[in-house]
Amino acid sequence: MQEVLVAAQADNLVHNICKALNSKKGFSLVELLVVVAIIGVLAGVGVVGYDRYVENAKRKVFDQNVETVTRAIDFEYTVIKNELSSAIKEVDRNGNMIDGSGMTTTSAGAQRKINSETSCENFLYSVKEHFKEFKNPWGTKSTVMITIDTKAQSFHKKGMLQLVCHRSSGFTKGWNCKIQDSLFHILAYYQDGLVKDSNRSDTNTRLGGTATYVPTGNIASQWWNKGDNNPPAAERSNPNLAWLTESAGIARCGSTGYTTSEINVSSDANY
Repeated sequence: MQEVLVAAQADNLVHNICKALNSKKGFSLVELLVVVAIIGVLAGVGVVGYDRYVENAKRKVFDQNVETVTRAIDFEYTVIKNELSSAIKEVDRNGNMIDGSGMTTTSAGAQRKINSETSCENFLYSVKEHFKEFKNPWGTKSTVMITIDTKAQSFHKKGMLQLVCHRSSGFTKGWNCKIQDSLFHILAYYQDGLVKDSNRSDTNTRLGGTATYVPTGNIASQWWNKGDNNPPAAERSNPNLAWLTESAGIARCGSTGYTTSEINVSSDANY
C-alpha cells in the first residue's frame, strides 16, 4: 500500500511540474536539470519500494508453503501411527510407484498410499512428489521448493525446504525406519546457506531451532523435528534433543538400510 501511495504522489508531482513548465513560453537548462533530477529520485524511490514489495510477497508465499508441508508431515505421521488412511501416494527415491506388496509398479491403479510399512525414505520422496507444484519463489519458474538430501546448510540456497531422515546424529541415519518410528528433520532457508563459523549462531531444541546470521541478526534458516520427536530419555544421544543413539535406532529400525550414502541437493531444487 505504501508503494502505491509513493507512486501516486510521484505521478502527481511530475504532472504539476510539467504543467508549470508548459505554462511558460520556454524553460531554462537549470529548470530542465531540476526536473530530470526530481524524476530520477522519484524513480529510485519507486524501484526500491517495488523491490521490497516483491521480496515480501516471495517470503509470504514461501512461509505459507513451508507451513503447509510441515503440517502435512505432522498430519500423515499421526494418521499412520493411528493406522488410518493416508492421502499421499507412495513413491521411492527414483520416482517409481509402489504397489500393495511394497514393490515398484508402472500401474497408477496399483499404486498404494503410504502406510505403516512405508520407510522414512519413501515417505519423504512421496511428500516431495505430492507437493511438486510448490516452486521456489527465488529460483526459476521450474525450480521446485523441496530438496531431499543429506548435505550441510552451506550447500543450500534461499527458498529451499530440505527434508531429512534424522533418527540418529548425522543426516544419514534412519532412512529405513518405518514412518511411526521416524524422525523427520525439516529445514527452511531464508538466505543462501551459511557455513558453521563465527557468522552463524545456532539454537537447537528437541522440537527444532534456528541459525542466525550474526552480522545482521536475521534468521538464515529454521528447522523443525517432526514425527517421533519425544523418544524415551534412555534411548537419546542427548537428553535435550530428539536423536537416538545409533544402537537404539538400529534396535528400532534394523541395520539394513539404516545408514544411507550421502545424497546431494536435489537437482530440480537447485539453481
